[in-house]
Amino acid sequence: MNLGSLLPLRGLVITLRCVAAARLSFFHQPALTAFLRFLAGSPPDYELLIRVDAPESGRVRYQADDHYRFVLLGLAGSDDLLDKLLSGLAGLPHSAPKQGEGLPFADNWRLESVQDMFTGNPVSCLAETCCYDAEALQAEVALWAGQQQVQWQWLSPALLLKDKQQREAAGKAKGEARYVRDAPDLSGALLCSRVYTAVADLLRRRGEADVVPLTTVAAVEITAAHLFWLAAGYRGADHHYREMGGVSGQLGLHLPVDLPLAWWALLVLGQYLGIGQRTTFGWGRYLLMNADGGQSYRRVFPASSLLMLAQAQENLAQAWDYVQAGQDIPDGLQDEPEVARWYQPEDEDDDGEDAVDAAETMPDDALPLAGLQADLERLLLGDYPHPVTQGYWLPKARGGMHLLAVAPTHDRVLQRAVQQVLAESLRALLMAQRESRGEDASLVIRQAWAAGYRWVYEGDIQDFFPSIDLERLQGRLVAMYHHDPVVAAVLGWLKAQVRCAGETVARARGLPLGSPLSGLLAELMLDDFDHDMAAAGFRLVRTQDKFVVLCQDPEEATRARQAAQASLAEHGLQLHPDKSRLASLEQGFEHLDYLFVSNMALHVGREAWLAQLGEREAQCATDSQSLEAMVKRIGQRQAIHIGQRERTGSFVTVTGDPAVLSTLNGQLHVYRKDELLMQLPWNSVEMVLLLGNHQVTTQAMHTALDHDIPIHLASGKGNYKGCITHNRSSQHQSLWVQQILAFQDEAKVLACAKEVVQARLIHMKETLRHRQLADELPVINGALRKLPKVDSLASLLGYEGSSTREYFARIASILPADFQFEGRNRRPPRDPFNVLLSLGYTQLYSLTESVVRTVGLLPWQGFYHQPRGRHAVLASDLMEPFRHLVERSALSMVARGEIVAADFRYTPERACLISDAARRKFLVLLMQSWENKLTARGDEAAKSWLDQLRAQTLSLKGFVTKGTAFHAFRMR
Repeated sequence: MNLGSLLPLRGLVITLRCVAAARLSFFHQPALTAFLRFLAGSPPDYELLIRVDAPESGRVRYQADDHYRFVLLGLAGSDDLLDKLLSGLAGLPHSAPKQGEGLPFADNWRLESVQDMFTGNPVSCLAETCCYDAEALQAEVALWAGQQQVQWQWLSPALLLKDKQQREAAGKAKGEARYVRDAPDLSGALLCSRVYTAVADLLRRRGEADVVPLTTVAAVEITAAHLFWLAAGYRGADHHYREMGGVSGQLGLHLPVDLPLAWWALLVLGQYLGIGQRTTFGWGRYLLMNADGGQSYRRVFPASSLLMLAQAQENLAQAWDYVQAGQDIPDGLQDEPEVARWYQPEDEDDDGEDAVDAAETMPDDALPLAGLQADLERLLLGDYPHPVTQGYWLPKARGGMHLLAVAPTHDRVLQRAVQQVLAESLRALLMAQRESRGEDASLVIRQAWAAGYRWVYEGDIQDFFPSIDLERLQGRLVAMYHHDPVVAAVLGWLKAQVRCAGETVARARGLPLGSPLSGLLAELMLDDFDHDMAAAGFRLVRTQDKFVVLCQDPEEATRARQAAQASLAEHGLQLHPDKSRLASLEQGFEHLDYLFVSNMALHVGREAWLAQLGEREAQCATDSQSLEAMVKRIGQRQAIHIGQRERTGSFVTVTGDPAVLSTLNGQLHVYRKDELLMQLPWNSVEMVLLLGNHQVTTQAMHTALDHDIPIHLASGKGNYKGCITHNRSSQHQSLWVQQILAFQDEAKVLACAKEVVQARLIHMKETLRHRQLADELPVINGALRKLPKVDSLASLLGYEGSSTREYFARIASILPADFQFEGRNRRPPRDPFNVLLSLGYTQLYSLTESVVRTVGLLPWQGFYHQPRGRHAVLASDLMEPFRHLVERSALSMVARGEIVAADFRYTPERACLISDAARRKFLVLLMQSWENKLTARGDEAAKSWLDQLRAQTLSLKGFVTKGTAFHAFRMR
């Protein structure tokens, strides 16, 4: 082939300066290519002339004044196009083809400098650049000639077509299944063939007519391989998301000593051009290294290491809080002196009604910022001495022992600071597969039952954390972060010596339990397993080293076992023989603390049943029932709740379509459209709550007054209107006095406030756990541990506020990007999810106020939130344990696509407004959810949410009048 027609090459190292915040995907190449192509005017020959390298890939967030570096490589004939690109780059930010917030590359960058790729010299125009010509290629080839042991490192994902026989054996595979994914898919012959094909195709498209087909493949042998699939994608001009993953990793090659120079020329030049599909996007780039690690390709490094991001004060403060909260201390080690916390944080306060805006306070000298930053600088330079870790043998939950390796406190803060940066980076890759597994395992499995899945393969990876091959993990990290010093820092921590039982031993294998890094790295190692199972067509639900594969019959479950074994074997892992099995959904199986039986999901605790979740039909549209029909059915559903009276009576609530209350033969009758819905003796009724436009006959009102039964009126949304009551004995002045006196007692106020805050935090944690987001909750878990010792409302508000911020940050990670949710805001809400929260909280507040009034308590006298105007602060207090119901309902509707970003619009003042149809849809679902029943802590029978709210309010009334303990609602 005439390689000379591709030469000379010109390489430009472009450095930009960020002028406004930018957020990118893990791999920058697609967005960067689109930006450059538009900047050049989208010429038709762009892909024949330009290649890019994006060494900054892996970093996902840039702030003002941060630098960004990439390589612009021009093939022969690209001079005019390179000049145009340089001119466009020099004109930034005004020359940006697209402008506006949220774009990775737009008017948020300006040109900082241009250097020659081959010499490193600064250049001001294209004429000053060095040309990589045929002579330079020959000189580089001469360096490699005769080398037999070569390491091949992918620098970006590659789309390499499998050979024809492999594709046909897979049944004419389509999409990404056509490409090499793992080591068994790739041979030395296929690799060389793809190198030749990449260059030959490029020459043909550039007009070369004498390109001959490949007839003889170089005798190259793959001696070692660690390959894995990396998911990626981009949004096209039509804003649709397109998958564009690829294989990555490392190869060990053995080449014949007499390999022809023509093949060496192809291998060397392929480093600059890339091989496989999508090379214009920067896909398929690789690096050749000899046995000593030497290389001839001039690799450009990112402008800054991820370790420099870890030095940010905000990041270090967050890591410090994580360690101080004790979240990094494994259960059973809290009292060990080696892992003791440095200090107890100061009280925290709150300045908002929801405790969402609470700001954690800290002494000025609490965070040793300078020392931590200095040690991160030493890590960057490679001279940080990773300390010896302390080993502890702790029992496993189901028998046996495992070894924990806990680093000194200062070092754990450093590890956590690095983990936070890596987690932000990797979330874009790992989240895509997590979403495909489903945010709620119980929901996914019950939906699978409805779709005809009746079998599962249960899998448990044997000794997963101790079995991780650190060389393979290093290969994974290098493939993603290349030579960033963060890789050496992480490996240093993983290989740190362990001191246990008087001996110090070196660690050569496994992830250390007790390190803040291990959980994230475990997910990284299993990401390829997730992709393998998805590519094989299996529905996988996995949490760390335990998983189930949903299958339609035993044969499919058997194939799932074989596929899982093969995928795990690639990473030196194997299934636990005693904890992996085929199971029928009808027989039942356990996963994630749930017992699944048919379409039932029973949440089991260590010693008792906690809740039964499969008693109601799933509220989602199916093929036979449209969403509109479902909403109509829910809206028309009748709803009558009968809650047990404090002593002998019943609490009757009527909701839904208009009903009529009448009296006959000493009984209360409730009719809707001539249908008798309920009859109950008047002497067994304590009170009635009407939610909506219901009618009460005059005779029924007289009877209620005669029996001293109050009838409370509220709107359909719960807004309290008033009460029909008896003037002689239905007054509550005495109760109000008792309430006021009780809530002037600081000890009583704090006791009640602790109850509702603890319930709120537990329910937040449970909501996250259902969506597999509760792997690390340093703030929430730390607050739960500290609550018993809290001695002021200010501290309590602070703990709730900081926990709420962590909670909503986790929720933000699973919401669609176009919802733009970054945390709680209100007055007015500025994004769709906050609109749903405000709507739901308002309805919950109204219902709670109505229940408070029916019990007789004074709504304006609370124990936790600060009183203001006519705000019923007691309703705000008592709704805390039930807020998660609103959040779960909103998350469910968004996850099912029943409410989307298009249902909202923004005012010029950036207030977010919801459409009437979406508002009705959401409120109908929320009102319907109050019919759902569950068993609370201490209860034997399940009750509706509304009855649980009333039971909690009665408990508070007993606390006020009799001094009995107040118990906030808490799920069992």
